[in-house]
Amino acid sequence: MNSGGRSMYTSSFIQNELINTFGYLIQSQIVRNVRKSIFYSVLADETTDISQIEQFSFCVRYVEDQKYKIREDFLTFVPVYDVTGLANTVLETLSILELDLNKMRGQGYDGDAMTRGKFRRVQASIKEKLPLALSPLIFT
Repeated sequence: MNSGGRSMYTSSFIQNELINTFGYLIQSQIVRNVRKSIFYSVLADETTDISQIEQFSFCVRYVEDQKYKIREDFLTFVPVYDVTGLANTVLETLSILELDLNKMRGQGYDGDAMTRGKFRRVQASIKEKLPLALSPLIFT
């Protein structure tokens, strides 16, 4: 407001603020769409970012309201600090996003041979808490 119209918004601070704001708006719209849907499935893949922090890439699959179009949308990256608590990480993320856990009907995880056993434990733990979350898939 004080720049007199000469602002270029090229500083990394401003660019990151714009990216975060637009990311939040997009995520909010996706969450609203998932809430309207009768059911949804969770898709997650484990990866390590450039700073060597392990994280989940967290997506949802759902049927778009009234268009009956199957959507698969990215929601967020979730840092994973405790590999033994991956099931809790999934459930906590859904709770933070305020998605109804009782609407979850499926879970899918991508994993190589090293992580396949870990994801089987995640699936079993979630299925124990949410019996309607169907037998999950592991993609390799």
